[in-house]
Amino acid sequence: MRSLVEILTPAASAALTTLARVKGELDIKTKDDDEVLLAKINEASSDIEAALGFRVPKEDVKETFWHDTVSLPAAPISRTGLGTPPETTLFLSRKKVRSIASVVVDDETLDPSEYRVDGDAGLLDRLDSDGYPCVWRFCKSVIVTMTAGYILPGSSGRDLPYGIEGAVVALVSSYWASKGRDTTLRSEEIPGVIRRDYWVGAVGDPELLPPRILASLVQFRRFIAAVA
Repeated sequence: MRSLVEILTPAASAALTTLARVKGELDIKTKDDDEVLLAKINEASSDIEAALGFRVPKEDVKETFWHDTVSLPAAPISRTGLGTPPETTLFLSRKKVRSIASVVVDDETLDPSEYRVDGDAGLLDRLDSDGYPCVWRFCKSVIVTMTAGYILPGSSGRDLPYGIEGAVVALVSSYWASKGRDTTLRSEEIPGVIRRDYWVGAVGDPELLPPRILASLVQFRRFIAAVA
């Protein structure tokens, strides 16, 4: 199963904290470093979002699901219309689903009574006529149009978990404290005339974030097992 997301109404900002919050944390009173701090806020927000595994800001989006037949061997036709395992739950790319505008299966719009959404987790179940979960049967596609995501700090009604914002603030503080230093330097010794250990890893790897920041994100992260 694969999916593609089209953003219909993009968020005005993807910054997961505010400049005022960061300056208060760092006890910065002047505006001299505002430009740099804003850049670091955006950088940290992107890193934290990557570690979480889902897009965070509230947006209107359309997600299209289809069967990944390219990587599948030839198989008999199943109840789903293809040789794929039956799916009873669709894992939406977004969490904090606020509303579903429509669910279209093979060009036919479902009645809201025919599906059930777990908004916080971003899970969509297909229901039968008695209201019980059943298999998603389709050949062409399932198209879900929805409003999902968190209202970010600085906006009225903000509901982004404070743990996520705190992780961004901590990461910006870490960036700020390491100004002018080699951020890949892990440790340094003097006896024997110096030994330096460096962090080595893939660019953008969320596991390379500081352990205390990753620990604060565990309850919010999305882990989806791959399906063959």
